[in-house]
Amino acid sequence: MTHVSTWRRFLIAISLLLLVPLLWPMANITLSPAVFTDTASVGSFEIDGNLVDDPAGEPIDWSTDPAGNTPHPGLTNRVDFVDGSGQGDDIFGQGTKELEPGGWRCVTGSAPQKDDILKGSVAVRGIGQKRFMYINFFRLGVQGDAHMDYEFNQSTEPNPACPALPKRTQDDVLIAFDTDFGGSVIQVRAFRWVGDSTSGDFIELPLGSKGVLWNAAVNIPNTIPGLAPGAFGEAAINLTDSSLQLLCPTTAYMKTRSSTAINSELKDRTAPQNVSFRDQPELANAQKSAFGVFVSALGTASTQVNVSTSQHGVGSARQEDSLLTLTDPITGGGIVRADVVVASSESTITDSPAEARHTSIAEVANLNILNGQITADTVRAQATAIASGSASSFSSTGSAFKNLIVSGVAMNDVSPNTRVDLPAALYGPGSYVLLYERAGATSTPAPGQIQGGTFTAQLTVNMIHVFVTDFLPLVAGNQPVEVIVSNAVAETDFPQTELCAIPPEQTVSGHGFVASAATDPSLVPTTVGFVSIPPNGGLDSQSLEQVQISGAVAAGASQSESSGTLTTDTSSAASFAQASGVCLLSSQTGCGISATLVKSKSNSAANATGAASDANGTEFLGLVVQGTPVSAAPNPNTVVELPGIGFVILNEQFCDNQGTLSRNCSDGIVSGHAGLTVRAIRLFVTAPNNPLGLKTGQVIVAESHSDATFRR
Repeated sequence: MTHVSTWRRFLIAISLLLLVPLLWPMANITLSPAVFTDTASVGSFEIDGNLVDDPAGEPIDWSTDPAGNTPHPGLTNRVDFVDGSGQGDDIFGQGTKELEPGGWRCVTGSAPQKDDILKGSVAVRGIGQKRFMYINFFRLGVQGDAHMDYEFNQSTEPNPACPALPKRTQDDVLIAFDTDFGGSVIQVRAFRWVGDSTSGDFIELPLGSKGVLWNAAVNIPNTIPGLAPGAFGEAAINLTDSSLQLLCPTTAYMKTRSSTAINSELKDRTAPQNVSFRDQPELANAQKSAFGVFVSALGTASTQVNVSTSQHGVGSARQEDSLLTLTDPITGGGIVRADVVVASSESTITDSPAEARHTSIAEVANLNILNGQITADTVRAQATAIASGSASSFSSTGSAFKNLIVSGVAMNDVSPNTRVDLPAALYGPGSYVLLYERAGATSTPAPGQIQGGTFTAQLTVNMIHVFVTDFLPLVAGNQPVEVIVSNAVAETDFPQTELCAIPPEQTVSGHGFVASAATDPSLVPTTVGFVSIPPNGGLDSQSLEQVQISGAVAAGASQSESSGTLTTDTSSAASFAQASGVCLLSSQTGCGISATLVKSKSNSAANATGAASDANGTEFLGLVVQGTPVSAAPNPNTVVELPGIGFVILNEQFCDNQGTLSRNCSDGIVSGHAGLTVRAIRLFVTAPNNPLGLKTGQVIVAESHSDATFRR
């Protein structure tokens, strides 16, 4: 009987061993083999139970070396946990249960070796438009299965029962990593907290198919130097396509349980860490160049005082060059000559603020082009491009002329891309000069893109660009000449900062000018002191010593500026234009309209709650209309009749898209948008035979516009 019973027990044991592998796939939990080496793994990550990226390249791993000493550069959003061991370890007191955070006991002591966390990591990575999370752990002992928690909390307030850990709130997320049967199988689960800071339940979230939406492995067999088999585990999870939807974890910490059961007793714990998407200045670029003078003539081209720099990643590069006397080498100064030429180029990428910035400057003194056809005391070009993980912009602020004269006409008040024709008899038909030639652009990630995009900015400034069709008209054939004076170019790009959700549609716009005239026939220039910004924002400004549009308006020192900013929660823009010593309707007896100072200002802002604009900052000092002083703050759209001449509108204001001033332009027909145009003075000359002999048309002094859009 004894031999038969023993034999029967042996047969039963053998049968169970053979039966378990057949029944295991029918279990309600998802289990996987310990080692997974498919190179097309979840999240392009090597879930193979080791640390090293081998072979190098995609899919990547935790480190570039087997021991894990050098973190992989592809895991920029990685958080590492380091925990103590032995009697001084931060652990949970006996009887602390997962589902009862209000009764947790946090003490110091020692955890069982199999539950003793040594260290671990959490990393989040975007690939295309999908986001993945990678987790790992190292534990002290392997005599028993691993039961690891990675808890992600929304609140930063402390748990009253355990102030070292965050307070648990509704919809917090937990990822559980459990091994069974000595690490031969792995279970990865996700849970959502339903409850409050004291008690509740973790509701399991389906993670989908193993090898498709998640994968996991432990180091059995071990290839990590100095580590016991089963002491390391790792997993990758598709956050975008799984029901987890933990696209932006905030605070995280690791802890261990005594068993696979989610309500089992808690053992060890780490300190919480912030999980955030950091900027990546190490991938940013800033570059470009400047030169003093370029001449192309008679089959020869020459560039003088040429500098360029570039910077990739955090750091700075600068180059500067100068020349005391410059004459073009083609004619010995017959085309261009100058006294002092200075050019500089600086490329800088910084960690704080995280941005790429390039500034190029070219300055030429005592310039003479075409034997006096174009002269200037100073010609200065400045181009600045800025890019960060959330915005990009460019600016030509700093560019200026001093005592510029073209064909005998003073041209100090120059708007961007002003064209002046040159005498055809001297230089051939179609010859001209472009003044303050400026071309800039920005680009942003595609609408709705939350990762993987790039913000770029680029700007080119040529302060003087001459095109001559025939430099020697008395010689047979055409001898074209091209001259560029003071060239500055700037370019930057910066990787997009990863976002938690689809970003709102955000734009800004703004412009300003000191004065403009539109008469019949029209006068040139028609606009003075014009500035504007691109939809991404930025800054543009002009300062003028004096303003003169013949037969229309005169003024002294004047300024115009437009700026805009996009942040994660607000779009804002502001523009202003101001002029001092203003004179309109000039006659032998004085100025029909005069002012010590007029300033128009337009401000706009938009966010998730709405959009609005206002004219705060608009002011009038010493305004007099046909001998009658006007109050310092005329009501918006005040109309004053000018008998025999026309009429003038003071403090003209109107909203974009049919919005009303009484509602601060917030009620326009375009949702999430507000914009406002402000004109200090708008003069209409309607009488063709007026006593002042003025041409019919309109003159505007100090116009500013701003608008902002924010739509989800």
